[in-house]
Amino acid sequence: MVVLICYMSTIKFSLAREMYKEMPPKKMLWSGVKEKSFGLVFGPPKSGKTIFCEYLAISIAIGRESYFNHFLDGNPKKVLFIGLEESFESRLGRNILQYETLTEEEKLLMDENYDVQEIDFPKFVISKENWENLYQTIEGSGAEVVFIDSITRMNHGKLEDSKTAEEIMSRLRVLSQELNITLFAIHHTPKLHGNPITMDGIKGSSVFAQESDFAIGINRTDRNHRYVKNVFFRYDNDDDEFVKEFEISANACPSYSGEVDEDEILQRLDRRRAVDKREVMKDFFNSNPNVIYTLKQAVDVLKPLVGLQERQIKTYLSELSNNQKIKCYERGHYSSVYYRSIGEGGKNE
Repeated sequence: MVVLICYMSTIKFSLAREMYKEMPPKKMLWSGVKEKSFGLVFGPPKSGKTIFCEYLAISIAIGRESYFNHFLDGNPKKVLFIGLEESFESRLGRNILQYETLTEEEKLLMDENYDVQEIDFPKFVISKENWENLYQTIEGSGAEVVFIDSITRMNHGKLEDSKTAEEIMSRLRVLSQELNITLFAIHHTPKLHGNPITMDGIKGSSVFAQESDFAIGINRTDRNHRYVKNVFFRYDNDDDEFVKEFEISANACPSYSGEVDEDEILQRLDRRRAVDKREVMKDFFNSNPNVIYTLKQAVDVLKPLVGLQERQIKTYLSELSNNQKIKCYERGHYSSVYYRSIGEGGKNE
């Protein structure tokens, strides 16, 4: 018997560099999620994961320029949302409520770019046939971005068993790579009982972290405060000091209400939200309308006032100036929008 042994060839780094130059660049899709990557949106039951993802999917499909204060490129993309958890009627009824909040132009774009699976699509993706059906459904949709709700419906064993988790995550990663899509997989975790949301809250967390390019946590506190947390990103910074708080309206749309320290929101005893630090910063500039501050001066006076680190203050200054709530001048100088030039009776410090 003749045994054929195949060896993988290698290429020189110089050639690899040239190949890389020919590859189309991959951009960030949203927040720290890179295009054509795969990761998780996870959190405890009833935290708002599905609705958060549905509206992100809609925002991508209709070409919005931001979602939860994170950049989107404004170009409508084909999106597929595969919901395995709920009945077709329940999910579609909620999507219609969301649809009715859109402008007429946005409705046309959602009709064109937002797809869901067929009504008789299997409720579980476990067998080889199920996975082939999933692959063909995504491929046939032509979607660039896909959401799957949820990994629980792909469990053919015990998810706390690392082997089972690894098989599911590996299959999803291969799916993302072969179909050249950005893939969001929703995953349920146990209740957190007042603890911060981390990867450790997922059973078999090491496997889920290893196979994911990103992980976004969604939590709902004991006092019904909901928030989004950047848990980790493989291709971007994930050291945000704050989480993004949100509410869900009667028409099933998440409404971003500002950033807050995770410990503060977990310890909050009532329904009141903490003061938005950006508003505090804006009010500071407005209370000193005749002064232009250098970036260093602004950071130095704002740090004790708002209790934030320098990087976060710089981020907020940029947001405030982009939203025309303060003025930004050349070389990083800032003032109130009510600043008067020296010729108009103002002064410069």
